Amino acid sequence: MAIQKLLSIFFHLSIQVLFVSYLTNAQGGLQLGFYERMCPGAEAIVSKVTYRFISRAPTLAAPLLRMHFHDCFVRGCDGSVLLNSTKNNPAEKDGVPNLSLRGYHVIDAVKLELEKKCPGVVSCADILALVARDAVGQIYGPFWEVPTGRRDGRVSISAETLNGNLPAPFANISSLKQNFASKGLSVKDLVVLSGGHTIGTSHCSSFDSRLYNFTGKGDTDPSLDPNYVVHLKKICKPKDTTTIVEMDPGSFKTFDEDYYTLVAKRRGLFESDAALLNDNETRDYVKLQSATHGSTFAKDFAESMVKMGFIGSCQAQLQMGFYSKSCPKAEKIVLDYVKKHIPNAPSLAATFIRMNFHDCFVRGCDASVLLNSTSGNAERDAVPNQTLRGFGFIDAIKSLLEEECPSVVSCADIISLVSRDSIVLTGGPSWQVPTGRRDGSISRSSEARNNIPSPFSNFTTLQTLFANQGLDLKDLVLLSGAHTIGIAHCPAFSNRLYNFTGVGGQNDQDPALDSEYAANLKANKCRTPTDNTTKVEMDPGSRKTFDLSYYTLLLKRRGLFQSDAALTTNSATLNFINQLLQGSIDNFFAEFAKSMEKMGRINVKTGTVGEIRKQCAVVNS
Repeated sequence: MAIQKLLSIFFHLSIQVLFVSYLTNAQGGLQLGFYERMCPGAEAIVSKVTYRFISRAPTLAAPLLRMHFHDCFVRGCDGSVLLNSTKNNPAEKDGVPNLSLRGYHVIDAVKLELEKKCPGVVSCADILALVARDAVGQIYGPFWEVPTGRRDGRVSISAETLNGNLPAPFANISSLKQNFASKGLSVKDLVVLSGGHTIGTSHCSSFDSRLYNFTGKGDTDPSLDPNYVVHLKKICKPKDTTTIVEMDPGSFKTFDEDYYTLVAKRRGLFESDAALLNDNETRDYVKLQSATHGSTFAKDFAESMVKMGFIGSCQAQLQMGFYSKSCPKAEKIVLDYVKKHIPNAPSLAATFIRMNFHDCFVRGCDASVLLNSTSGNAERDAVPNQTLRGFGFIDAIKSLLEEECPSVVSCADIISLVSRDSIVLTGGPSWQVPTGRRDGSISRSSEARNNIPSPFSNFTTLQTLFANQGLDLKDLVLLSGAHTIGIAHCPAFSNRLYNFTGVGGQNDQDPALDSEYAANLKANKCRTPTDNTTKVEMDPGSRKTFDLSYYTLLLKRRGLFQSDAALTTNSATLNFINQLLQGSIDNFFAEFAKSMEKMGRINVKTGTVGEIRKQCAVVNS
């Protein structure tokens, strides 16, 4: 029996309850109606354009669903599958598993309409997730909620489609279970999402080894129904790379449960389909759906699609106590080391929170800032990071953790934990640090220069750089508040004292800087325009205390950087500064904690993406 287009009210409510459960257990991130204020009607536009294409070509539903799947399984649901290759970088869409993808024109058409209404607002990642849902609905498939708020990735590497991220049609059950588990998906999700093959088609080359050369001796796969083999051989000749075969013959244009009936009859086209009969849980599910005409398939598929849509977002990535089983003492080892050494060097607290910030703003929180350069062009060699210190501190903790649990705890998590623990130990706020990050293998100085906010940044630049990381104006003000324990070298602001307009001289000062403060800085700190060694407190008299006095200085026009002063040039940020000053220190701590937790989830690598470095300064060999 085909699944009905109109699902029952109970089914809709059950999916909503499921989604609320996800949202309740999440650490922020995606939400229903994310674009309601920024781009009202965005989802209606997606639905309208999708209907226009699917009504004319219903077979597009399958490749659009597959495109969403392939996107989420490589770097998370970030639209990276849509990126074109460049001369020096073959992209995901040119990886072998994606060469047969189609439907890009549908995504482009939706994006074009959305850009007309709300330029630069709706992400391609969200468009892909919504189009996949709406396309399936057009062919009588189930409905599922699509929370939005994804941001688009900037990295797309064809090799990552081949290194175990995308399940291969030749995969056995062990490989499939491992692959899905690495994305935070269960065995049930594996068998349920495989049901998407009910509307699939395939080229002969994806399964012809089962017909002609299964063991390399010119034989047939014995797990494939012999009568079906005869039928398929009439369609697919040896080495046929062009013929397309329906995965659910006679029903491939309708989203129904017939796929499971075929698998149960040993007529699943791929080895990965047949593999579902080699595990008790997946086999039981196949038989249940086959015997009951897909009694729970629609509901189950919707639930698994909601879950898959979170891959690459904070909900599917990090969790409190991630190492509780794999390395139970991990967080205590970090905290004990911090407690032992930070009291002797409390100024390191500012260093580590800055290191955390600089790491997360370049390629996400992946410890790429720790990597040594091979030719002077790593992140730590970039101008914004040349004054960073504390690398030896991180290395020492990593050594202790490697002794306790080799190759388990990432350097990215170490930075996040040390940043929090050192701030707490010096009297600052605490915040939750969910763990499970993995370490990146790429570190480029040019990306540090382009992504880390400069002390010379104006408000527009700051707003853009924070927005690029999914952070808002409130986060900008709060995270800037860490300057309350900061120090700076004179070159970071001396142009405000001696050469603001480029004319130079004693009188070429930034008029936005309090004149008395400027005079004091010239007389007692940065006495010459060329002083590049003297350090200056960013919150004079209160530098060792994490408090609100930084914001008081801003209103007195005594913020040291141009980027500090810029916070008072926008009405929204200025109003928020005043709100913070009118509130309690506890309120500031609570708000700061929220922004740190949010920052700690920027583009994290989890699952099989990235690695767990053995040494934080060097990628694994």
